[in-house]
Amino acid sequence: HHRMAGVSNLTPGTWADAEAMVGAVIATLEGADAVSAGDIRRKLEVIGWDCPLHTSDEVARAHGYRAAVSPVSLTRTMALPAYWSPGEPVDDRPRLAPIAAAAVPGPGLALIATSIRIAYHAPLYAGDIVSSVAVLKSVTPKTTRVGVGAFLAVETAYRNQHDELLSVETM
Repeated sequence: HHRMAGVSNLTPGTWADAEAMVGAVIATLEGADAVSAGDIRRKLEVIGWDCPLHTSDEVARAHGYRAAVSPVSLTRTMALPAYWSPGEPVDDRPRLAPIAAAAVPGPGLALIATSIRIAYHAPLYAGDIVSSVAVLKSVTPKTTRVGVGAFLAVETAYRNQHDELLSVETM
């Protein structure tokens, strides 16, 4: 395989290189900003969901939360670092969310997510800062209809600034 400039952000290597990384941390991220009520509102807009657990501290407290809670799907987004920061050059390079599995070496030009499972452990509140640690759990070389490749299992733990486990994602 040859690599065309700008086509892939994957790490070149072999499946043996990838298998040698099983158990290793392949990405550590910290969200650029604390969760805000505005972030929660915008997420509710995107998913088209009107639930007072996410907008009313009083309703949330009546259901055992300390305040209005974020929709769980905001956790992953809030762990992303900034794509750009003041003082950095402004140019037309694509700004893409980091993909932990792209750090795993292997032949080829693309990643395809085949499944994602997420277990939620604690609520996400306005004011929380989210970080994540991704670990490569397994590499299974396989030939499918799209060609020769490998199934990678990556487990990402999301935590808040108090080191409380928010969720665990297996992709």
